[in-house]
Amino acid sequence: MKTVPLIMLPALGADSRLWQPVIDELNGEFDCTVVRGEGQTIQAMADHVLSLAPGEFVLVGISMGGYVALEIALRNTGRVKALALFNTSAIAAPEDRRQNSRNLVSIVESGGFQEAISRTAPAVSRGIPAVLKVVETMTRDLGERVFVDQQLAVLDRNDRQDDLAGLNCPTLVVGAAEDTITPPELGEDLAKGLPDARFVLIEKSGHFLPLEQPRAAAAALRAFLRDHSGQTSKGSQP
Repeated sequence: MKTVPLIMLPALGADSRLWQPVIDELNGEFDCTVVRGEGQTIQAMADHVLSLAPGEFVLVGISMGGYVALEIALRNTGRVKALALFNTSAIAAPEDRRQNSRNLVSIVESGGFQEAISRTAPAVSRGIPAVLKVVETMTRDLGERVFVDQQLAVLDRNDRQDDLAGLNCPTLVVGAAEDTITPPELGEDLAKGLPDARFVLIEKSGHFLPLEQPRAAAAALRAFLRDHSGQTSKGSQP
């Protein structure tokens, strides 16, 4: 049997460096590819990811990448064999978060990209020096246009809670006990709304779980995929 590849979607302001510690911990057990969806809406990002993804895959998303992953999975195309959602939710952005995104867009468009980074990076990194450095570098490398597009996408995302019961693939939902951006209770609510889901809570981590606790994140993902090996494997190919 051959394992279906993993397509891993990063968070806002992040790229493959967010998932790399988890990929390293998986140690070649799975074929992992990080894809960053492009566009100014979650739907456009989903379209972009689907245009790059293989025919069948396991979809893994964190935070904004989780919104995109959920959008893709809810389309029920048959291509997503299993879904893993880290530090994410199914709710629309609350008004205070929407206003915060609008403010950040305004700051960037007024020439204050570095100021915007200085506001967002400490929040998602919890000020942990090694994590903060990676976050600042990723966001800076992606650039102003990507930052603005992503802020527009997350502030205008749809509430998907009423759609969850229609999801037709097994799902892992992972929350972090010290995540103040997406509190783990939102992940629990997400898992409860899905027909076939498990919720895993990881201690001693904030929002960017793959950078803080990559071993625990990889262990949760590995256990889930092994339990659903029938759905996430395909026959041998020449």
